Amino acid sequence: MMDISFTSSAGAENTWSLAECATWAKKHDFDCVRLTDSGVLDSELVLEQGGAAEVKETLSGHGLYLSCISAHCNLLDDDIEIREAQSERLLRAIETARAVDCPVIICGSGAPVRNGQFYGMFSSPPGNASDRTDELVDRYSQMFEPIARAAEENDIRIAHDVAVRMGNIGCNPEMWDRLLDAVASDHIGLSCDPSHWVWMMMMPAEDVIREYAGKWYFADVKDCEVSERMLYRQGIIGNWWWQYRVPGRGDLDWAKISGALIESGYDYVLCVENEDRGMPGLEGLAYGGRHLRRVLPSREGHEAPKTPWLIR
Repeated sequence: MMDISFTSSAGAENTWSLAECATWAKKHDFDCVRLTDSGVLDSELVLEQGGAAEVKETLSGHGLYLSCISAHCNLLDDDIEIREAQSERLLRAIETARAVDCPVIICGSGAPVRNGQFYGMFSSPPGNASDRTDELVDRYSQMFEPIARAAEENDIRIAHDVAVRMGNIGCNPEMWDRLLDAVASDHIGLSCDPSHWVWMMMMPAEDVIREYAGKWYFADVKDCEVSERMLYRQGIIGNWWWQYRVPGRGDLDWAKISGALIESGYDYVLCVENEDRGMPGLEGLAYGGRHLRRVLPSREGHEAPKTPWLIR
């Protein structure tokens, strides 16, 4: 049965300590936490200064565990020096994950960046003049082959974030297929976040989940609400016809989504993300966690399906 987590940068500058984070998590019925590769999981603190023991002891002392490390590194930047530095950061995150007994790292597939902005088109043939798909898939293969080998050696799974707005070429099924084929490794997969699929019109979410059964290595979940009136007023090029919400405040059916994940063989963690302008901060995280707890099957007497329901 799936546990419930949330994302935090505990220990980073101007935020709470890991002990404060863990105390709040336990009070609000979370099973585990996902931490960024900064703060208490800064690789220097963990690998050079012996910080791993403190992280593990703090979490276990509150009855929690570390579900995932967020290391959003851009290995596809057009600047080769940036690419190499980001690759080193991700390799260090893999070592950190091993040191703190964390089985999963979530990171983006990356994208070219110019003046701080994601650019380039990614589309099927015939495409257009700015389509850089083939070039970037080749670059992905070159950059992620060493990452895959390191993940295999350390038994850490890499789950690619599927968000397009943060600059990921791996943002839709066409590109997932190309990237997963480019670096064929059981230690590279996807993180399930159906909030993006609502406004990208990749629905129903349950079918997307079933199509990629066996490749979901994490699930960082948030909801999405579409305003039909704003969509009519602005069209799809508008900015405010959709908004991210915490689970339970948008249009997604989390009973169906969790059921599709279970039927697809996923039994790890649902990690609440909060980008909800109407319920920001800890209040939204707690709300999302409560909603997921209500719709998940009871731990007692639950039996997972013996064979996944696949649609391929």
